[in-house]
Amino acid sequence: MNARGFAGIALVGLLGAAPAPAPPQKIWQADIRIQSIELIAVKGRSLNARVVVTSDNDDDARNARLEILLPVGVGVSRLSPGCRASSIAGLSTLNAHISCDLGDIPVRGVREVMLATSTPALNVPMRVAAFVVSDTPDPMPSNNYAERVAQ
Repeated sequence: MNARGFAGIALVGLLGAAPAPAPPQKIWQADIRIQSIELIAVKGRSLNARVVVTSDNDDDARNARLEILLPVGVGVSRLSPGCRASSIAGLSTLNAHISCDLGDIPVRGVREVMLATSTPALNVPMRVAAFVVSDTPDPMPSNNYAERVAQ
């Protein structure tokens, strides 16, 4: 065989087989969200709250964190483990919000946070808001926030 024959064989070998397509890349995501906020006001005594967080999609929500904004003028009397109340300098009996470390939440997993506060002053709405985030990319961040007013 001459040099031309080898070149032809080499060309067929290079051009004849198409490369295999790359497998689709997996997208790492978790739709962490506030599932519900339930409030129970005990007239003149306390406000009890239950916040439920869940994670959907294909992956765990890693290092999930929950922030709960409290009604104006309340103090925290009871909290779930992993949560801590903020305090206002000089006013140790009043709290503005609660921060909770929820850890990793598996797909379709649920975390529940319970708390109790003192009752706010008269004519102050008993409004509670919650915001949840994680280190996992979230395809639906619009459901990471919810708020409720106790009746």
